[in-house]
Amino acid sequence: MADTIMAEVDHDAIVLFPNQTQSGKERHKSASETIVVNYDKALEYLGGFGPWQKRVFFPVAIPIAISALQVMGIVFLAFEPDFKCRVPLETFSALNATPAELLNVTIPWELEDEEWKRSQCSRYSYNLSDTVFNTTYEEFVKAYPAANRTQIPCDQGYEHDRSQYKSTVVTDWDLVCGDSWKVNLAESLWMAGLMVGAVVGGHAADRWGRKPVLLVALAADCVFSTASAFSPNYVAFAAYRFLMGAFTMVTTLVPFVLGSELVSPDKRVLVGVVIFIYWSVAYVLLAGIAYVIRPWRWLQIFINSPILLCLAFGGIIPESPRWLISRNRHEEAAEIVRRAAEVAKVTIPDEVFHDAIPLSQVILEQEQAKKSETYTFIDLIRTPNLRKWSLNLFYNWCVNSLVYYGISLNTSALSGNVYLNFALSGFVEIPAYLISIYLLDKFGRRLPLCILLIFGGISCIVAFFIPKSLGWLTTTLAMTGKFCITATFGIVYIFSAEIFPTVVRQIGIGMASMSSRVGGIVAPFVNLTESYWAPLPYVIFGGTSILAGLLTLLLPETNKKQLPSTIEEGENFGKEGIVQEEAKE
Repeated sequence: MADTIMAEVDHDAIVLFPNQTQSGKERHKSASETIVVNYDKALEYLGGFGPWQKRVFFPVAIPIAISALQVMGIVFLAFEPDFKCRVPLETFSALNATPAELLNVTIPWELEDEEWKRSQCSRYSYNLSDTVFNTTYEEFVKAYPAANRTQIPCDQGYEHDRSQYKSTVVTDWDLVCGDSWKVNLAESLWMAGLMVGAVVGGHAADRWGRKPVLLVALAADCVFSTASAFSPNYVAFAAYRFLMGAFTMVTTLVPFVLGSELVSPDKRVLVGVVIFIYWSVAYVLLAGIAYVIRPWRWLQIFINSPILLCLAFGGIIPESPRWLISRNRHEEAAEIVRRAAEVAKVTIPDEVFHDAIPLSQVILEQEQAKKSETYTFIDLIRTPNLRKWSLNLFYNWCVNSLVYYGISLNTSALSGNVYLNFALSGFVEIPAYLISIYLLDKFGRRLPLCILLIFGGISCIVAFFIPKSLGWLTTTLAMTGKFCITATFGIVYIFSAEIFPTVVRQIGIGMASMSSRVGGIVAPFVNLTESYWAPLPYVIFGGTSILAGLLTLLLPETNKKQLPSTIEEGENFGKEGIVQEEAKE
């Protein structure tokens, strides 16, 4: 119970009553009574995931879908079509050369992936005399043999293939060759924004409530997302991406927490999976949206439009009754429960609104709450076993994010249709989330996590050593890796929550989430390594994933085990005789 709860003590119990019954009649409140609602008991009548929760779930979960559009939209917003160096062809018009001959004297050859190709990032530069323009092409080549020509960067910009895309961030600001890193920096800034949003947004939602913070974040996200569509230059675009990342994280985190708090504990896994599916469905739909809307500025505006729908549904989105109760705002919680009962067409007994809670339980909860405030991150690494497991889990979260975003943001590198590959990358997430639930219940946590990470890592590495003639096989293996890493995301979250002791569980999950954001920040720059060796990004993704899978074997199994509450129990977790299997009913 919150420290702010004040009540008279009567027979070792705190008797909690509302001002009114559900029917609205005034109820006499004695000196030993105060106001509160037992939400868990209310759910016994409303249903763990009943008519009311289903009604409000769509406006609560739709921000998750918008987040998917915002996060993954960069694949199409910053798509890099084929391009070539812009050269002053008018300089060579007097040679009367064919297009192929002009290409030969303006663009050098270079070796790329064991193939000779025309350079996209450099051109020939000549110190031409006036007499050159009175010569033929053959005479020009003799006067300036290839070995004696000077190569310079494309100082006059680039010509982009606009047959597929009229404009992208890359084509508008020539973010190729020496400036290609700027696209990855913009995405890393987005990930850095996610990190800031996770920290600030979480504290804000805990202090001011889920609903107001969600609506403010949606409005801010709409403003900055729209502004990014009108960015006059790259610097403005990158700055907006950072701000968008911060608010998008809030619109992802808060709905997940709010959705989980509205339902009963046994329905939270279901809600989590459904929310993840919202993300995946939006992921798939983005491929079709981007196929229809090619100019990047219009695409960004269209991606923003569902935010207005969310804001319009703002009146339907409820505040979390659990949060209200934790803040001692019991009248408001009671009002939400009454409205929920009307929607569900059920009658909630008065007892739900005035449950008696033993004083000893309240005191114990208060003492534990006060004690938990003294724990810090240091407690996660202070003892040997807990330190080993914490660092292991942090690395696992980092790798999950690194590989997930690395593959998702690099689908354009796969052979075949970019839209089909992107849609397939999103679609494989749906069965991955569903299968992870079955694996958790059937085989525990450690073994499925280990096998999926190793198998996914092997798939990533093998994918880019397949001959180009078997492009379909490369795509299949890459999607297998994506499937595996998506499934591990759900498993590692549950696994971590069960390994960290209760007193430092929230700290542990917070640090793990921070580690995940680090992986997301690094992922775009790992993709840049393909300029040195095409398979290198996927070798890095695969290698780190395999290592994470092997390290998983060092973690204790938590399935059907009594979870640790204290640091001491956490340190001894998994040792024989310390943690026992839960008694079967």
